[in-house]
Amino acid sequence: MEKRCFEKSFRQCSITGREYEKGSRFEFDIHIARKPLWGQELALYLLLEHNFDVMVPMLTGFMEEGLIPWGMMIFVRPGRLYPTLPGGSERYMRPEEFDQYGREFADFLVEELVPEACRISGETLMASPDMHFICGSSSGGLTAWNAVWFRNDFFRRTFLSSPTFSAIRGGEDAMVIVRKCEAKPVKLYITCGTEEPDYYFGSSLMAAQNAVAALEFAGYDFRYEQFNGEEHGARREDAALWRRMMSFLWANWQTVPVLPLNNNIRIRKLVADGSKWQKIDGAFPEKSPVTAQGGTYLFEAGTLLFEKDGVRKTVAGGFGKITALGLSSDKWRLYIADETRRFIFAMNIKEDGTLENLSKLAPLHLKYDFLKPGAADIAVLSNDRVLAATELGVQGVISFGLTDLILPLPGDLAVDKIAVHGTTLYALAGDELFCRELKIPGIEADSDPSTPDTGYGDGFPYMRSHLYFF
Repeated sequence: MEKRCFEKSFRQCSITGREYEKGSRFEFDIHIARKPLWGQELALYLLLEHNFDVMVPMLTGFMEEGLIPWGMMIFVRPGRLYPTLPGGSERYMRPEEFDQYGREFADFLVEELVPEACRISGETLMASPDMHFICGSSSGGLTAWNAVWFRNDFFRRTFLSSPTFSAIRGGEDAMVIVRKCEAKPVKLYITCGTEEPDYYFGSSLMAAQNAVAALEFAGYDFRYEQFNGEEHGARREDAALWRRMMSFLWANWQTVPVLPLNNNIRIRKLVADGSKWQKIDGAFPEKSPVTAQGGTYLFEAGTLLFEKDGVRKTVAGGFGKITALGLSSDKWRLYIADETRRFIFAMNIKEDGTLENLSKLAPLHLKYDFLKPGAADIAVLSNDRVLAATELGVQGVISFGLTDLILPLPGDLAVDKIAVHGTTLYALAGDELFCRELKIPGIEADSDPSTPDTGYGDGFPYMRSHLYFF
């Protein structure tokens, strides 16, 4: 009988991390399933710690049915670090690679392992990130999330089985950031059992349920299945589950791009409809100095100065390294950014220009492996919202002191400077300049103070439309 598809496998391949996950040796298997004469480009299915003999026939069958596109399967196992001195023992590197919140392992997959798999197989992948799927269970679920989040330019469809969004190596941060960031083009499926571990890292069940709430709030296109009475990683290779899951994840894949369903309401209140970051040429726009009570506020290292009528005096000190100042829309509070401190600070301006009552306006969210906890720059909008340039992007602080949103730059670049001219927000990252349109103008565009941004009504409750229980 003639075979219905062309297949070839490459077992026990290996690669040692060079730029990312340096020194770790990874073993992986490759399987190619392709319809005859279909063409040279394939979809990608990257499976973390899945059984080759179970998953290959299952996925190939789905391809033959037309449920999912023909593609390359790569089965990846955690790395091992071998001793460099006699008598040393090898190290199992799964915690650093799979349990770690952050982008390093995702970068390793995209920049090193996947290209090596293509070289070994001689095959070419479809360029669109919509055609690249990744899945994993437990810590592998966190790893798969890292891939679609930090390398969204490459991965956009994912299955997370009992993902460890818990306090192992920063996984608890993931959904906090998801709630406040603009939604990325990701389509995902999550499963969890009710008999999940509950230990010093946290409860896996509660972490998964929290992720469901966060993803729904943030506007993602996903489904969640909870298996009553079942344990960690339940049904991770069950054919019926995979059929349901792949039918959802790959529905209309030929014509419908991967997109979020919406954006969270805090983003929608700030950003102009349809506004996206655009890379532009030109110089970063100049910012006016902060003036109040007939004088100008300046800073040197950790000291604040006030200059009036040619006389300069110290009005506050004790900061680490001040990077920027901003004035409230009603002119009586001075906002202060200190790159060595996590907070945006505020001080009250007195009639003579001196300052009093230092307060912590709001804490900023931190990149997991941060270099600078504080803001590199700030700008103030006419409704008294403070925008802060940080390693996570532009963070927004409403006037009474809550950090409620994050606008990441393309490629998750760290923001060095920000400015708002009219309703245009500018962000500088190294020598790359970006801009986008807001609904709220900068403070300089509005001579009269407007109502501070104190509202926090978000139109609750949300509909629970993504949940399935078994």
